[in-house]
Amino acid sequence: MESQYSKKALVFSAVGSLVIGLVLGGLLTRALFLPASPPVVLDISAQLKDAHALLDKNLLADAERSYRAILGTDPGNTEAVSHLGNVAFQQGDIERAVRFYDMALQQDPSYAHALWDKGIALRAKGDNANAIKAWEAFAQLFPPDSSDVVQVKKWIAEAQAQVDSAATSPEGRLKKLFEKPPEAVLKGKPVK
Repeated sequence: MESQYSKKALVFSAVGSLVIGLVLGGLLTRALFLPASPPVVLDISAQLKDAHALLDKNLLADAERSYRAILGTDPGNTEAVSHLGNVAFQQGDIERAVRFYDMALQQDPSYAHALWDKGIALRAKGDNANAIKAWEAFAQLFPPDSSDVVQVKKWIAEAQAQVDSAATSPEGRLKKLFEKPPEAVLKGKPVK
């Protein structure tokens, strides 16, 4: 009776070892020879939301890295390009910010966010005339009584007042003279 029990135990042990070996072998084979699963990638809108949160927290380097990662996946993402402009603006690099806004507007000339921000950057730079152009393009996209357009119209009026006062100041008149001298001066005749 003991030998029959020993034979059964031996058979069950062998079968159990075989099954365990097959399972482990299959798992190891899969791990070694099959490609790894691609990393989980958030969809673009979730990535943008995360990048915006970093920008809002003033974590500019992290936000820039996030926007550039988005552009690595979606090179034509106007929102990411425009927000790289916001990162540059917050870093104090207005020229770079304007370049990013221009890149975004080349992709989508009616991208309101880039027009709004470009106007702010140009005004900060002292380029009121071009800030007005950006804001006027922005205002054309929305109903005239929308709160954003009302705000932009206030900024346009303020910037226009500065443009007008600069043109009538002695320095402004001199600058204008050098930009486009009178025709008589160009011909070597005295100006009356």
